[in-house]
Amino acid sequence: MDTNETTIKRGGLLQKAQSVLADVTPTFSHWSKRSGFIRAAILSPCSTSEGDFYYVTDAFGLTAREMALLTETKDFWMKTLSRAFEWQCFSRDFDELGKFDGLFEDDIFNAINKIFFLPFKNREEPLIFVLIELDDDDDINLAPASEAAVMLKNIVEFKNQEKKILAKFDKNLDTGLGISESHLYLLSLKMCIESNLAGVELPGDELKANVIQAVTDVAQTIVAPLFRAPNCSHTGTKGEIKVILFEKDEEYEQLLAYHISRTLISLLGSKATKEIALLPAGLCANKKGSITFLTQG
Repeated sequence: MDTNETTIKRGGLLQKAQSVLADVTPTFSHWSKRSGFIRAAILSPCSTSEGDFYYVTDAFGLTAREMALLTETKDFWMKTLSRAFEWQCFSRDFDELGKFDGLFEDDIFNAINKIFFLPFKNREEPLIFVLIELDDDDDINLAPASEAAVMLKNIVEFKNQEKKILAKFDKNLDTGLGISESHLYLLSLKMCIESNLAGVELPGDELKANVIQAVTDVAQTIVAPLFRAPNCSHTGTKGEIKVILFEKDEEYEQLLAYHISRTLISLLGSKATKEIALLPAGLCANKKGSITFLTQG
């Protein structure tokens, strides 16, 4: 066997292994729930015209406001944490929480017992896993740091696998278009997200847009189970979630809008969720147009 053939076979095996791994890797929320976590997040780096920051890109058990408050400068995190891929714990018992005071509302901060951090993926500019333990929470059982870091790396890498997403849409749309045309909707969360962010200082419009997108992504993971197959949903931009329904019943749509609002209370609050709107965006009779609606803009 020549070198080129060996390389091709190894490349094919690697792609197959990555495909299998993508299929079995859980979402961040599923992994957090399975691990027994109550409040957890991933901080990711970003550079804007205002500077270099870390902000929450994935969250479980946090409100939209709590996600936004965890935004801090890269310099803060690089000085606060070791870049080693190991668990780092800050405890109230040892008076170590003072430096995080500005990252939480007072009522939450005063109830925090411990905060765990785990840098992962890249030692020079790592992503940071955050785990918050309040006084009333049960003790957290942490997996070995190396095991958790590998899982978190996989979760991040396979989060937005385009091929996997398109394959799911393709199957659902084949089924749905046999029932009716695609009924297109925009689930608008922009106003209620901005209500949640009122008073939170986010340097510059770029960073604010990133935070709004991250909150929208979390909202999508929460409401996605409501859009049972063959219906489809996908995160859009500017605080919108794209939705395709194959139901013609207006009462069903009204009931769905009600359940969406109820489901998002834990993230956005009962007052803000009253501003959620499920807006008709037309009809589409073919798969190509439906996929374009879901995945673009």
